[in-house]
Amino acid sequence: MGAMNDKLVEMLHLELEPVGIFLGNADAECDTLAQPGKRNCVVPFLLSAARGKVVGIDEEGCTCPGGTVGCCFGDGFTRKNPNIHKMLSQGLGDAAPPQAPIHLKEGERFFCDEETALKWRNSVPFSDAGYPRVVFAPQSRWSEIGEPDLVLVFANPDQLSALVTMLGFYNGRAINTILPFGAACHSIVYAAEQMGKDDPMAVMGLIDISQRSAAIANYLSLTMPYALWERLGHDLDKSCLTTHAWHQIEERM
Repeated sequence: MGAMNDKLVEMLHLELEPVGIFLGNADAECDTLAQPGKRNCVVPFLLSAARGKVVGIDEEGCTCPGGTVGCCFGDGFTRKNPNIHKMLSQGLGDAAPPQAPIHLKEGERFFCDEETALKWRNSVPFSDAGYPRVVFAPQSRWSEIGEPDLVLVFANPDQLSALVTMLGFYNGRAINTILPFGAACHSIVYAAEQMGKDDPMAVMGLIDISQRSAAIANYLSLTMPYALWERLGHDLDKSCLTTHAWHQIEERM
């Protein structure tokens, strides 16, 4: 599986492996399982998969409310953090418990007030698929599991530029990539929403500054349905990765 995309990875000079996201997979043997009782951010699990591990996470192990949403376990905000709109705006202030973390007291200030933050919260495409578990695996190990539902790529600006360009190679469309605001892992749930569409988009992510410290500096993510990733591996000999412009970029990689 993915011989053409092995070539794509090589031509892009990706330092981290593309991560296959298997929604609902309860059978794959995992090197790491997210453990309940810990504050589990999804981003380090994705990075672990990009470095070679197979990682499994179910809702019990997905202890972060935003991660619950991102991993397609439904409306984790209502179940795990009904005050998310306060935290994302100006915080609880003096109403915060004495031991509350600073981001809850002062707010993350992504929105001007609670009402505006609620508009965002109500626009999120929560998944109602009821997946028992989600598995993250590097491309080199997809053959152990099967065909992923989504593919997430960690990429620098040069690599993202090439990927966004290549997504329009066959359709001539200017907009093939969206960049919605959300938590660092929310590109997964937005990409899952694209799976059933006739002409799906890729979803850029990792723009959540509250979690950027858990990611790699100068990297963002691009997540897409597997069919899009597979298509990117076609006709590479005719793609922008064979041009003088890309070769000039390669010199600084």
